[in-house]
This record gives sequence, C-alpha cells and structure tokens, in this order.
Amino acid sequence: MNKFELMLLFMAGRMQYLSHHHAGFMALLHNKDFVIQLQTFDATTVRYFSIKHRGVRSHGQMHAKPDFVLSFKDADYAVKTLSKANPMAFMKGMQAGDIKMEGDFGLLMWFNNAAKYLQPDIPKPVRQAVKWLKAQRQAAVQ
Repeated sequence: MNKFELMLLFMAGRMQYLSHHHAGFMALLHNKDFVIQLQTFDATTVRYFSIKHRGVRSHGQMHAKPDFVLSFKDADYAVKTLSKANPMAFMKGMQAGDIKMEGDFGLLMWFNNAAKYLQPDIPKPVRQAVKWLKAQRQAAVQ
C-alpha cells in the first residue's frame, strides 16, 4: 500500500466518522448525491467516495460513472499536493498538466470545503510534545 492509498483510506474513514459526529460536515452532505473519484493518471491507485442520503461510502476501485474525477500524475505527487491543502498548488499542478479534472467542477469546491474538516483535532498536550521533540532533534543536529 502506497502513501496515496493510505491517505485515501484515511480520508474515507474520517469522512464516514464526520458524517455522524460533526454538524458542519453533516451540513455539507445535506441533500447531496454524487460520486467523487481520486486517482493517479495510470489508475494504479484509485478510490471513489459516494455521497448519498447524508452518508459517505468509499471503495478502493473505479466507479462506473463518477460525477467528478481528480487525477494526479503519480501517487507521490498526489500526497504532496493534497498534504499542502493549498489552492495555488492545485492551480500550478493543473497548469503544468500534473493534475487533471473531469466532470462537474462544482464538486471540486465541495471537496475543498470538505477537506477543511478532514484534518483531525490534535490535543494541545500532544502538539506541545511534538513541538518539543522537533526542537530536540533540531538541537541534536546542530
């Protein structure tokens, strides 16, 4: 399993959790019925997300008729671009031909809004511990 497959699997689980536990995300699902598919150009990594009846279903395969397809040149590039969560990175990727989109482009806006909820909340003590560890590593390198 590559990092992109793992990221898509995490997204699926997080979306399913949020569809039952987060009012803001639930509002995004209200009265929606569509399929978004994310994949690499060669389709070696592919997963679709079906949004219907305020629920989220996901499968690690191609959908017969997705409403929107977001394709990346390769798995590493997909992880790098999606991790940035930066609209400019998407624009640069599309201009360079490294990202391709097909279907209802309005669903890209939906996906951008949904992505805001996908990052899990990390408790403050954990964030502080990670920050401390990074500082220790940096000090050891110098």
